Amino acid sequence: MPHRPAPFRVTTHGGPSAPRLARAGAVPAAVVLGLVLAGCSGGSPAPASAPASSTLALAESAEYTTLNPLEQPLGITGKMYDGLVRVGADGVLEPGLASAMPTPDEDLTTWTVTLREDVTFSDGTAFDAQDVVAAYTAVRDPAYGSPLATDYEMVESVTAPDPTTVVFELSYPYAGLPARLTLGVPAAEALGASVADSALASEPVGTGPYEVAEWRRGDSLTLAARDDWWGGTAQVTTIHLVFVPDETARAQRVRSGEVDGAQLSPLTAASLDGADGIEVVTNPSADFRAISLPSTLPFFADARVRVALNLATDRDAMVEGILQGDGVAVSTPFTPAQGDAWSPDAAFEHDPDGAAALLDAAGWTAGPGGVRAKDGVPLAFDLMYFADDTLRRDVAQAFASDMAQVGVEVRLEGVDRPQAVAGMRDKAFVLGGGDMPYDPDPQVYRVLHSAFAPYDEDDAYSNPSMYADPQVDALLDTARREPDAAARAATYRELQARLIADPPMVTVFALEHTYVARGLDAWDGVVPVVEPHEHGVAWGPWWNVQEWTAR
Repeated sequence: MPHRPAPFRVTTHGGPSAPRLARAGAVPAAVVLGLVLAGCSGGSPAPASAPASSTLALAESAEYTTLNPLEQPLGITGKMYDGLVRVGADGVLEPGLASAMPTPDEDLTTWTVTLREDVTFSDGTAFDAQDVVAAYTAVRDPAYGSPLATDYEMVESVTAPDPTTVVFELSYPYAGLPARLTLGVPAAEALGASVADSALASEPVGTGPYEVAEWRRGDSLTLAARDDWWGGTAQVTTIHLVFVPDETARAQRVRSGEVDGAQLSPLTAASLDGADGIEVVTNPSADFRAISLPSTLPFFADARVRVALNLATDRDAMVEGILQGDGVAVSTPFTPAQGDAWSPDAAFEHDPDGAAALLDAAGWTAGPGGVRAKDGVPLAFDLMYFADDTLRRDVAQAFASDMAQVGVEVRLEGVDRPQAVAGMRDKAFVLGGGDMPYDPDPQVYRVLHSAFAPYDEDDAYSNPSMYADPQVDALLDTARREPDAAARAATYRELQARLIADPPMVTVFALEHTYVARGLDAWDGVVPVVEPHEHGVAWGPWWNVQEWTAR
């Protein structure tokens, strides 16, 4: 499917001078910067090009909970595993372990994949079709316990007619299957009986360009390039990832030269403006932020109230203020990353007067203290956000301020992950979405379809508003079964019009992910990509680091 991502931008702040050396005891912030750090205590100017072998040190925002690709797709597992299909430059899907893109029959129910030959796993064993069959059997098996199982409910069977061919038989036509085939494929023997007991959580066995050299729990993860990867040996031979949850601390480590880069919020990245040798890099994404409106709260059962809250939200102000312009206002979970399936006309204007009129018509009138009420019940609710996420905090504060202007009281609550899941049933939440932007179906189906409306503490982020609209369900089901690309895109545009009339949430913007980095100009192959919701340093300018070549 065509993508029209926002342009990739690299903005250089400050001059090209070499960064400071790593502090004593720190992993060298690396030759990627054009410096050879061999136990020196002083710096020297960068050479004209980086050496063929180098180390990259990055600060990650959180430690990984698992390296099993059947639990954690894409992201960091993409450094150790390959999928049949992979994400390419600008977010275009391309063959990975497949020798060509998967081929469907006329009705999109049988898909055939031909595999690359002479591919090996990191343990030296050979890769073949049986490994693919084992992976897609396990991910669909409830007993294996993969959180991705429902993403593959359309798959009836996976078979291997021969060692280089895999056939997927589907229960209904499904145009979005290539995006689902980005799942990393581990060695069949390493899968284990379930995600709970699989050694893959900490000991990956994949076909990807890197393998784990050392994992110091709570501190760092070091990856080493394989010399037998089917795509060639990476010139960045070591990637050292340090876990630094605090954003200010990550920024300080980049500024000091302890690490070569990090993911930062737009406001924090902008604070490094002028620091020597630092580049601020932005990648377009389908990563959206939204406010859930749980249907368990009676006032959200009225579509007029939900429309009014959308009209009262100043999205453009959030993009300019919170994102520093690095994003686009959107009013539904669809974003420009969906190409022709995205409808820019499906949008709410900022209209607080219209919002007030709708609330008046719905019977919510101004009461004491300016808070609207109806039958003695105030129009007030709790809004949760992750306490350690400055971006979501800022969205929550801006939204609460906008709502106060029309007489709606929003009480803010900073929470951790377990508290968010426990509170999702009857409290609003600042959502992050866009896990699989490479096809519209995985982008929006679980967010909107009523099949996911019942609250499930094990899957609280699917349809978090507990929204149910038969017309939306019908359009979602029609689009995922439509073989004609143009007709499919038109169905999704019709769906977005319905979401404006009957909004499930208040979607505010799709953001461009912002990173800060040093030394990128020493390499060829640094290209843009459309990113999913995930935005750690497995993405950013380093998403294809295994393909970089020294200048």
